Amino acid sequence: MPRENQFANVGPLSDSLDRTLAAMSAVTTAVLFAWLLYYSGYGLSLGNEGFHLNSIANPFAYAINVPPTLFGFLYHWPYQWVGGDIAALRMANVTLTMALGWALSFLTIRRLWTVDWPSAAVLSAGMASLTLVAFYRCWLLTPSYFSLNIQSASIVMIGLLLADQRGRIRQVCAWILVGIGGWCCFMARPATAAGSALLVMFYVVVLGRKSLLPMLAAALLALALLIGTAYLIGGGIAALVTRMVNGIEGMALMGDGHEMSRVLRIDWPPITRSQLVIAFLAATALLLSILVGTAHKFLTTLALAAVLIATIAIVLLGSEPISVEPLTLFLVPAITWLGVIFYREGSVLRTQTPTSTAVALAFLVLPHLLALSSNVNYWEIGSLAALFWMLAVVAFLCPLAKERRSVATLLPLTVLAQLLTASIVNAGMLRPWAQMKNLRAYNAVTAMPGGGKLVLSQPVHDYLTQAAAEARAAGFEFGTSVVDLSNSPTLLYVLEARALGQPWLIGGQPGSNEVAVKALGLENCADLVKAWLLVAPDGPRHLDQASVVASFGAERDDYIVAATFEAPAIDGYYPKAHRRFLLKPARPAGLAEQSCHDTRRQRPADQKWSHS
Repeated sequence: MPRENQFANVGPLSDSLDRTLAAMSAVTTAVLFAWLLYYSGYGLSLGNEGFHLNSIANPFAYAINVPPTLFGFLYHWPYQWVGGDIAALRMANVTLTMALGWALSFLTIRRLWTVDWPSAAVLSAGMASLTLVAFYRCWLLTPSYFSLNIQSASIVMIGLLLADQRGRIRQVCAWILVGIGGWCCFMARPATAAGSALLVMFYVVVLGRKSLLPMLAAALLALALLIGTAYLIGGGIAALVTRMVNGIEGMALMGDGHEMSRVLRIDWPPITRSQLVIAFLAATALLLSILVGTAHKFLTTLALAAVLIATIAIVLLGSEPISVEPLTLFLVPAITWLGVIFYREGSVLRTQTPTSTAVALAFLVLPHLLALSSNVNYWEIGSLAALFWMLAVVAFLCPLAKERRSVATLLPLTVLAQLLTASIVNAGMLRPWAQMKNLRAYNAVTAMPGGGKLVLSQPVHDYLTQAAAEARAAGFEFGTSVVDLSNSPTLLYVLEARALGQPWLIGGQPGSNEVAVKALGLENCADLVKAWLLVAPDGPRHLDQASVVASFGAERDDYIVAATFEAPAIDGYYPKAHRRFLLKPARPAGLAEQSCHDTRRQRPADQKWSHS
């Protein structure tokens, strides 16, 4: 498809308006990106963020991963490179995610549209701002298997788009990227890796390419990287298989939607009437600006400029004029698709090429592939990768490029992507899960392990600093082993403790206690009998102390209270303030270790996980 080194619409006035709007969009993109970087040092979830941090800080300490993910090994070295500074690690994660989204959007536009590279760079950067939506849920900027999943899928799609271009070296590099992306998918979520492999085969078949050999080479590269990972982790292939099988079994034992039978399922999208109205209005405005905007160019430009100004206002002021839910990120592209189908009696649909069809369908299903094996509604998890849905629209609309309207068509899509990003990310900052409301209002600078600092809410700051002070006063040392029965992985990270069994012994699920017992069964008795306990009898989602400690031959009376501190109430996470207790082992180590061995010998084999 030939490229034109000019803005799409004919005429100096139209050209000038497009350039002005593109410049405003570039500024908005910079503001959105700087916004996330600035607030990378704010907030800390008391729930699952501790799981991610513990997994990254010391991934080699665990013989099992529940859920079955190896993301901690991949992010461990970047964590060390930044000296354990959480804010710096978050900045790197945001930058990498945004950069991959930018590259993917740029390649999609250049592959399917007649846009010169400076214009494509501006437009793709604006669309790539949608990658920032990946961090709104729980305000989780720290690297996790969610972010690795999205980054991996982006690498795979970048490779597939590059594979269509001419030049042997370029195609070799493209399939290397596909292989690396597939390996990263496995490190994030094995289920996603399987789905991505099927997606690659579908893409190649639809295009009718003779790519069997390159695809096989990419698969062998991914396998080689996986084998290298197995030996780097320790134990080789057999140990890795055992680790993953135990992890899958652990998820099945956990229950509450984690069963294998629930991996492949169809979730009903949680559509509300208000979100449907918002999505319909946004899609209608988008279609009008794309399809009839040339007839009213000046008014369209003014409207889009106003949207960009509103986007920046949301970022700077933190206001929430309209509550936009994550599912809107799918509804807007879906309604746009339907609207364009009827444009000129379906001319856009009839003029689709095999490439545009393959790209559009791949982007459309990719967010659901990323959600495989999650117990959360697949639409909600898929919305974290909303950029792919928007790029599906970009691919679907590419026949309009033949009408010399490329930039004029893509600018409204870019502007809308930026507005949706600002609205949803801002909502995540105002109501972060497992944290105090309004992250912008935090003002308590808190020291973190590794020498870094985070800005937290005053109650959370007081809770963490008091807990650390009480623990140190009780003789708790860095690296001390702890069995966490309070569902407090983040507190363990702040105390610089070694969490036994798992980076997070998840509570509150039907099989939580059973999973905790089996995970702790993989630990050495010598470590278990010296471990302290962290308990919260009145806290939410805590584990049963009696049954868990009994699994390694201990009783309640074998521990004494060494420190007491109060966890603050947090809407949606801690319904009310409650006390937590740090318990110190009181039995002689030799007697306790013998009791642990005796108890384990009496346990049936089916109540144990095999060691890797």
